[in-house]
Amino acid sequence: MSSIIFEWLKNYDKTVLQRFHTPGHKGALNPYDITEIDSSFPADMIEKAQEKTSKLLGAKHCRYLVGGSSMGIKAAVLAAGGDILIAENSHRALFEAAKLAKVNAFTVKNDYKDGLMQPLTPEAIDAALNAHPSVKAVYITSPDYYGLAATPSVAEVVKGRAYLFCDGAHGAHFPFDRSLFPASFSCFADVCNLSAHKTLPAYTQTAYLTINNDELLLKIDEALKLLGTTSPSYLFLGSLEYAADYTEENAWYYRQLFNMVWEIKDAVPCLENDDFSRLVVDAQAMGISGERLYNRLKSQGIVAEKYDDRYVVFIVTLLDTKEGLQRLKGALCEVNS
Repeated sequence: MSSIIFEWLKNYDKTVLQRFHTPGHKGALNPYDITEIDSSFPADMIEKAQEKTSKLLGAKHCRYLVGGSSMGIKAAVLAAGGDILIAENSHRALFEAAKLAKVNAFTVKNDYKDGLMQPLTPEAIDAALNAHPSVKAVYITSPDYYGLAATPSVAEVVKGRAYLFCDGAHGAHFPFDRSLFPASFSCFADVCNLSAHKTLPAYTQTAYLTINNDELLLKIDEALKLLGTTSPSYLFLGSLEYAADYTEENAWYYRQLFNMVWEIKDAVPCLENDDFSRLVVDAQAMGISGERLYNRLKSQGIVAEKYDDRYVVFIVTLLDTKEGLQRLKGALCEVNS
């Protein structure tokens, strides 16, 4: 699949003789890092790339974000125009968004299982909406850091009562193999943010914001202008297009990753979650704390995403290799022996 943005940047680098425009490094840091060029760039390239990506994500509309999912979350809350309902374990960006929009963020307590907060249930959301009739949007988290996903049936409870927004930051890969991953809220939620940089081959701080409600589109675009920069990195924007294209073309590899990850899960105790690529090792069941396991692996050159008292979290993506996963398995088995 041809990359609209990167192809233009590559061609520009090949043909330009001298740059008397920003950025000041003149291509020395990266030849593809350029600014707007009269009316020829970006022209309508970003819009075309976003339209292509929206189809891959199963959404009506998509916006590229260079300020991370946090930027998308804040734009969505501003667009909602009223109070929001969120889980108590929501990302800090949701609380910041409520403060920015000067609205209430009513929190719903999560249930606990295996020492972890669980996704909000339809019953809990229904009760909270009845208790807080001023709510304009329900902002759920699915999946969370531990690969736990909410049931799509929450949409039925919210429909006709409030907007359904989803913080899907950890699930940007979900739309690309619907037989292996849980349903992506990008396909049906009014708004869903997806952090491309977390699980796809995109630069840090890049994300997607999908919109399936035309009523919100203009409001979100206005909010993004308020929150964003007038000088976005086209390297970042190009990487967002590339990440979706690459993942679509290489999604076949998820099945191989699935088998390799399950070899690890069969060998060491792991959390039973909804996303196989979010490998959550139960260090406590191995007789060691999460911190000690994390540091032991780090001393061997293997660095996990995060740890807590009980678990160590590993993120597996299309860029992980058989050799790398075998190395991880060997190190974990050594501890578990």
